[in-house]
Amino acid sequence: MGLDLALMACLGVLAALGWPIHRRSHRTRGGLPVELRAAQLIHEEQLFRSVGLVSITARVDRVYRKASGELVLLELKTRRASRAYLSDVIELSAQRVAMMAQTGEPVAGHAYVLTQAPEGRTTAWLRVELMTPRDVTALALRRQALLAGEVAARCVRSPGICQTCAFQRECDSSDTSSHGDLKPSRPGAF
Repeated sequence: MGLDLALMACLGVLAALGWPIHRRSHRTRGGLPVELRAAQLIHEEQLFRSVGLVSITARVDRVYRKASGELVLLELKTRRASRAYLSDVIELSAQRVAMMAQTGEPVAGHAYVLTQAPEGRTTAWLRVELMTPRDVTALALRRQALLAGEVAARCVRSPGICQTCAFQRECDSSDTSSHGDLKPSRPGAF
């Protein structure tokens, strides 16, 4: 399963896990964020792979090299809301792991999400803090264990996430023991 598809399929599961990710977003209006204005664009739409305990394949949108040599990832998103989501942090964190493994170069522990409205107008540059490589590996291993039925899912921390969950009808937030046996209520969900 491709990384993008796996990340989207995993989003509901991740929310249910209550994964401890700290993220911080900053808006920067206009051109590039100050940090990237003197940086060199070195990769566009390029695939990177890591191998090991967990193999990760990720396509980066843009990568900039700062004067210090550190690489900074940039993800382009078309959406009306000027905000970064947990799925963006996971996607960029996986890209970071794959890129570091393949190139051996230092990649910043933060990245940027550029949001653009459907009509093409830039709405915001959002800085997000990325997961550590160890946390990315742990997340991928937990996902594998969930899909294999080796562990049970846990309830979400935010009830709002339940509104779009494929398991909404079957889930009883007071009984987490049955979550490992849930089947999606919508065909093709998960």
